[in-house]
Amino acid sequence: MKILFWLLLAVLVLFSFTLVQSRRTTGQQNRREALQQERLKKLMSKVEIDVPETGARTDQTQKYRELKVRWADSTKSTTELRSANESETQTQVPSVSVVEDNKRSGTLPRYRSLELSPAHIFIAAVDATNKLRWWSIVHDPRLVRAETPTPTGELRREDYYVSNVTLVVAFPDDPEIANLRFFHPVWNGTDFDLKLLTVVPTR
Repeated sequence: MKILFWLLLAVLVLFSFTLVQSRRTTGQQNRREALQQERLKKLMSKVEIDVPETGARTDQTQKYRELKVRWADSTKSTTELRSANESETQTQVPSVSVVEDNKRSGTLPRYRSLELSPAHIFIAAVDATNKLRWWSIVHDPRLVRAETPTPTGELRREDYYVSNVTLVVAFPDDPEIANLRFFHPVWNGTDFDLKLLTVVPTR
């Protein structure tokens, strides 16, 4: 009888500990999501995009669209590279065309981290009233890195942009999405700003 009592007590203690840990983890996750939501709002406000209170990407259909986009610099040859540092001051809008538009079954994974860098492209799916419906972060397909020797024999890493690339973009099959806006994160010394690269209509 005593053995049964202590066994039940141990089970009760273990259950209570697990419940407390679960609630603590849930609370921490909610706080992280709230902080990310505020950061997203701040980031989007700089480019005049509204973030709904419920947050973008909360509801998804069971289908998504996959666009294959051809991205070209009309002022450069197809094989020419340009320095990534020089491109920060470039204002020439790239020539962008959709070469494939496919519908797929399933849902897209939800991004849980708003980690930006100059090596990324931030993609905002926006409706006709400038409200954010979906967002994603992808590695910049234009970026290539090379190491070149210096006069002293040391290797120096340099970043370049390829003039012509193909980019595949996936987003929910949401009829409210009117266009995709492509931004390049630019560090301002304290935080990232978003530089608009191009806009691709989805209707």
